[in-house]
Amino acid sequence: MASFRKLKSGWKYRITYYDSEGKQREFGDKGFRTKAEARIAAQEAEVQFKHGDKIDKGSIAFPVYMRAWFETFRKGKKSLRNDEDIERAVCFAEEHFAGVELRNLDRKMYQKALNSYGNGHSTNSVSKRHIYMKACLQEALHEGIIHHDPTFHVNVKGTVEEKDEDLKYISFEGAQKISNYFMERLDNFDYISRYMILFCLATGCRFGEVLALTWDNVTIDRNEDNEPIGGTVNIKRSWDYHKNPRFIPTKNEASRRVLPIDNTTCVWLDKLHAQQSEFFLKHKTLLNAWRKTPFVFVNHQMNLISNNAVNKTLRRACTKFGCTEITFHGLRHTFASILLYKKVSIHYVSRRLGHADIGTTLRTYAHILDEMEQRDSQATMAVMDELFTKPKNSVVPIKQKA
Repeated sequence: MASFRKLKSGWKYRITYYDSEGKQREFGDKGFRTKAEARIAAQEAEVQFKHGDKIDKGSIAFPVYMRAWFETFRKGKKSLRNDEDIERAVCFAEEHFAGVELRNLDRKMYQKALNSYGNGHSTNSVSKRHIYMKACLQEALHEGIIHHDPTFHVNVKGTVEEKDEDLKYISFEGAQKISNYFMERLDNFDYISRYMILFCLATGCRFGEVLALTWDNVTIDRNEDNEPIGGTVNIKRSWDYHKNPRFIPTKNEASRRVLPIDNTTCVWLDKLHAQQSEFFLKHKTLLNAWRKTPFVFVNHQMNLISNNAVNKTLRRACTKFGCTEITFHGLRHTFASILLYKKVSIHYVSRRLGHADIGTTLRTYAHILDEMEQRDSQATMAVMDELFTKPKNSVVPIKQKA
């Protein structure tokens, strides 16, 4: 049964339907010029939810299709924050494409909507809306509902500067001071934030990925004397640390990755594992829980530490050494920035970070790449000056007689 209501932006409808599991759901759309248009759209939506493939899905409004896609395939599959991000993208579609049928959505219409939203918002904010709308439309393309991609080569750009926090990182020298400081204080894993900070500096992993790491996903290679000589960590899941603590999938498929880790990191990881084993063996009430889910970064109470607590530890270290104050996510930027400054391939950095594609890396670290380009430009000019400068003590060739 559909209900209708007049808003300042136009007519709105809301319908009640039942999903494949028999659960009652509600869905609505808005922005229709007349009640008749809203009624037609509501009827199409009801048919869509009841009969699915029996109708021409191309005639379904894009926001209706996207809402159904979200409810069916994405909602509750990852973290609550991910649901909130997709919900915002769905609301964007409902605001900018109300009544627009899937088959009529084209690149020009899509780009105009992004341009309109980008005027007054950051590029990152525009990108988040685009990413999920594109994912939805790719599904429609795959199903044969549409035969062209309205998101193909669109320009995702905002006019507002990103928040300073999003771009903060510390220099190589600052990272070296902080890492040395914590390396000297790894004698008590109750201060587990120190270990997490070092691990992020060594791997560039996201906070949720670090929390989710368990010892069965850490491999340490050893020499003949049983000493660590390197190893790998298998990043295959994340941890929802916001409102519903649990294992969740990684941010994207590319984030499932096996990372080689340096020898120094392997040494202190090996010692951490030994410390935890010894402690939990003495405390039987915690031992079974740790054996069941052997988290790497837990304290003596078998608790995972909060993002806020790690940030406090990190900020104190930054202040101590006169570094720019950063959050844990800033360590990830620091890791990537150091590699790029040291001329590590951006393709490798992108894969190491677990970005969905290299475009994400290029956008995120555009400021660093610009600085590197200026440095390379100066180096190129120096080489050219050297090439076209007459060498000292050069021998003048003797003219040959004809």
